[in-house]
Amino acid sequence: MKLALFNLREDERKYVTDWLKENPEVEIDLHEGELQVETMHLLDGKQGAVMFQNRPFAKEVYDYMKEQGVKVIANRMAGFDIYEIDYMRELGIAMTNVPRYSPNAIAEHAVTATLYISRNIKKILNNVEKHDFTWNKDIISRELRTLKVGIIGTGNIGRQAAKLYKGLGCEVIGYDLYPSELAKEFLTYVDTVDDVLKEADVISLHVPATKEYHHMVNDEFFAKMKDNSIFINAARGVLVDTKALLRALDSGKLLGAGIDVYEFEGNYVPKDFSNKDFDDDLMQQLIDRDDVLYTPHTAFYTETAVYNLVYGALNAAKEVITTGTSPNVVN
Repeated sequence: MKLALFNLREDERKYVTDWLKENPEVEIDLHEGELQVETMHLLDGKQGAVMFQNRPFAKEVYDYMKEQGVKVIANRMAGFDIYEIDYMRELGIAMTNVPRYSPNAIAEHAVTATLYISRNIKKILNNVEKHDFTWNKDIISRELRTLKVGIIGTGNIGRQAAKLYKGLGCEVIGYDLYPSELAKEFLTYVDTVDDVLKEADVISLHVPATKEYHHMVNDEFFAKMKDNSIFINAARGVLVDTKALLRALDSGKLLGAGIDVYEFEGNYVPKDFSNKDFDDDLMQQLIDRDDVLYTPHTAFYTETAVYNLVYGALNAAKEVITTGTSPNVVN
C-alpha cells in the first residue's frame, strides 16, 4: 500500500514515523509542500493522499487522481469545505476526515480568548510597554462568572465549550438545528439564533462552513448582539464578514473579538511572512487592534490533537484502501 502525505509539518513527523512502525506494510512519500496541479505527479502509483490543505485545487487534480487509481483523500482535520466532495463521489474517490481529534483543544482556546478579552489583557500589556501603570475605565474588566455565554452550534466542540464556560460559573445558553441531549447538562437551549444574540454577553461560534452559513456573521448579526459584548470564532473564517466585524468593533458595539480563523487565510496560514511582503490590509487590521485577539488557526494546535489527526487520517486511509470504506467517510 502506497500513500502520499502533503503539507507535512515537523510537529507531525514523529507521529507519522510511529504510525509507520506499527503499519510496516504501508509506504508513505512525505512532502512538505501542498498538492496542486504542478505537484500532482507526486500521486503517481499511490492509492491514497493524506492532506492538511488550506487551499483548494483544480478539478484537473481530481481527474489525475482517478487516472492514477487514488481511492481516498484522507484529511488531517475535521473540515473539508475546500474539497469538491460531490465530484469525488462521481469519480469513486472517498473523502475522510477526523471529526473528533480533540474538541477540548478548541473549546479551551475559545474560553482562553474570552478571558483574554474580558480582562483587557492586550490593552493592559500595551500600557505596560509604555510604562503606563495606571488603573482606568478602559482596562477595568468583568468577571467571567457574571457573563452569560451563548454557544451557536452545540456539537462536540460547542458542547465542550459549554462545559468549560459553566465550570467557570457562567450561565450558558445555546442554539443548534439539532439540539443535543448531552449538551443540556451544560446549557439551556433557546429557540433561535436571534435569542442567543439578544441575551448573551459572549457569543462563541462552533458551526461548520457550509454554503448557507457563508457570512452568517454580518452587520445584521452584530446589530442584534448586546452592547459591549464579546465575539469568539474558532470555527471557520468564511462564517464571518471581516469588514462587518471591524465595523462592529469601530462602533463600540463589541468589547472585543477572539478570531482564530480568517476568511482569506488560505494564502497565509500556516506560513512565515516575517521576512516577506505582506499585502493583506484586512488581516493586518485584525492583527493591529487592541480589541482583537488574532491567532493563526491554532485553536486546535495541541500535542493531543496533532497525534489524533495524524493517526486518524492514516488509519482512515488504510481502512478505505483495505475494506472500501471507513466510519470517517464524509461523501
